[in-house]
Amino acid sequence: MNRTRENKQRYIILNTYKHPVGDRLGFWKHYRIAWIRHAASEGIEPRAISPPRKRGRILDRLGFRDLRPSELEDLQRKLGPNGIDRLDVDVGLEFAGIKLRVPVYLGDMSFGALSGRPNIALARAADIAGAVVGVGEGGLHPEVAKSRNIVIQWASGRFGIDRYMIRRGIAVNIKIGQGAKPGIGGHLPGTKVVGDIARLRKLPRGTEALSPAPHHDIYSIEDLAQRVRMLRELTGKPVLVKTAASHQVGFVAVGIARSSALGAIIDGAGAGTGAAPRIVRDHIGIPVDYAIPVADKLLRHNGARRGFLLIGGGMISSGEDIAKLILLGANMANIGTAALIAMGCIMCHLCYTGKCPTGLTNSLTHPLRVDIEWATRRVVNWLRALERTLKLITYALGEDKLQKLVGRRDLLELHNVDECVAEAIGVELADPGQVAWYRDPLDEVNVEEVVYERAKTPIIGMGGYVPGYTTPAERPIDLLRIEAAQVTRPSIDPYREEISLETRIFNGEVYEAPITVPCIDEALVEAAEALGYPLECSLMEHPLAISVPPGLYPPPGYRIVIIDEELRGKHGRAKPWLEEWVVRLDDEYWRNCVRDTVTLVAAGQLRDGADVYKLVALGADLASPRKLFNTLHRKLSGQPYELRREAYENTLIELAWELKLLMGAGGVTSYQSLQGNRWLLRSLDGLVAKSLEVPLAGA
Repeated sequence: MNRTRENKQRYIILNTYKHPVGDRLGFWKHYRIAWIRHAASEGIEPRAISPPRKRGRILDRLGFRDLRPSELEDLQRKLGPNGIDRLDVDVGLEFAGIKLRVPVYLGDMSFGALSGRPNIALARAADIAGAVVGVGEGGLHPEVAKSRNIVIQWASGRFGIDRYMIRRGIAVNIKIGQGAKPGIGGHLPGTKVVGDIARLRKLPRGTEALSPAPHHDIYSIEDLAQRVRMLRELTGKPVLVKTAASHQVGFVAVGIARSSALGAIIDGAGAGTGAAPRIVRDHIGIPVDYAIPVADKLLRHNGARRGFLLIGGGMISSGEDIAKLILLGANMANIGTAALIAMGCIMCHLCYTGKCPTGLTNSLTHPLRVDIEWATRRVVNWLRALERTLKLITYALGEDKLQKLVGRRDLLELHNVDECVAEAIGVELADPGQVAWYRDPLDEVNVEEVVYERAKTPIIGMGGYVPGYTTPAERPIDLLRIEAAQVTRPSIDPYREEISLETRIFNGEVYEAPITVPCIDEALVEAAEALGYPLECSLMEHPLAISVPPGLYPPPGYRIVIIDEELRGKHGRAKPWLEEWVVRLDDEYWRNCVRDTVTLVAAGQLRDGADVYKLVALGADLASPRKLFNTLHRKLSGQPYELRREAYENTLIELAWELKLLMGAGGVTSYQSLQGNRWLLRSLDGLVAKSLEVPLAGA
């Protein structure tokens, strides 16, 4: 670490790797960070390919047909880096009039999300290594503007956009959504809106930069096509469209292709970000390896694939990942987090605070600065390593051009998933299994102080969390992904637009939200009554109310049915999950034409607004997140009454806000549109899809 003086102020210049924090349960574990650092230091990855795994992403469970890891390991050792470079194999592609050496789009990370120096390093590395880089939303750094292979972003906030900036790059990118926070727009905390960032974004210092959820001039595919043509005429450059991977991603891709755009960037769940509500990051959108095959198949079916670029992103970390994504149907990969790891990111998830310990996402007022030359060299080496891995794989598969392998799903085989998932992905199943993997439920949930002290949504930086997919699940609803509105219909911005949670039960009683509250503390009861939320004890006082465990049908004639997870098993019957029995009873009441006369309440080990959303969409009228309130009750034990009541009120307000964020992201304006609407959900696992009667992602 060197120290230097810049602008008469002492800064600390970082040019070494720090010990990584990593994710114990998430995707970016220590071994992935070590892998990327090795590639960034040596210019070659430790191995070209690895055996298929039993857990993790679809990409991790894919294998190359008739290609053993040991064969490529021997070839890599025999050739060495220089020998790989001399292979007569082309892994690049034509992009916006230039020839790229490696099919990598370095993800749109803005000057603001990053602290300037990393933006410069990424842009310079892209020029040197033959990749392309998106500058993100928020103005163009003067040093980044000197680079050639940059793509200018046209996002919903239009921060920093002017005629000079929009014409600087080789292409323009209309950002509709991103994988880490689909359907909710952008968020740059006010602590980072200072100095040149504030000036370029044309915002007062310290003001939060909140991009609207939708583009207010793009509410349909036709509107999008008009904007694509407008930007092409204005700039003379080709236009890309970036969208989050949603349930309708195939139709969105076809619409983009017919809009005369150069291509679509499809950003999958688990992608990185500088700041996102945790509830959104963890529950909305589908992974890229489910999205790319369906987009590729629909584009081909509609005669729109030729000449159209598909760029896939979200938890892409190696050359092997890129090769598999291309065989699934993409042309190139959109990578952000791995590039940051190459130049020092330790995955501490403090991006949104402005206090990044590696000088990458810190505020401009922070003394830490990453060394631009060092960071540039590391990213160039890492891109060279990806290029070499792709050359080895392409050569081993018997082709001279990587782009000839686009959509060659017949060269892949899928392990450890069920037949439904294999069919949706379009790859032959080699070894059957299940995507879902479970752990024993934890006794408590993590209720952050910001929730019950200030009723604020926990914000997090970076990605890599998809419950049941990259992290173990506690229950089947963890495998359900919530819909995000992307182009085909507009998302709703809860910061600026009204979303109604008003809930009416069978007898006409109206509540402010479908969040039912257990009567475990007088302070909690009074907080719920003050806010107009239903109470479990009050519902049970109704003469036609009954509480049953999952697996037991209530006798006919009851009008309030509480499915109580804590009673499960007491009657010696089958023990289905709470969510499975909600679906079963909802269907039963509809078949008997009495659904409108019964209020279904799901009560159990539910943890947050996402669980409430999913249970209501599956068919419940009300949901009681007991696990959350039991944890909070223990945490507040011994505190004064008034303090407990305020904490409970704040938590209830925050639960409602989480519901509004999730509903708005999917374009849902009211509780009535959410209740029983299973179309708003997709399952990552075939067995879960069948048991909960929810469509499979990518199907």
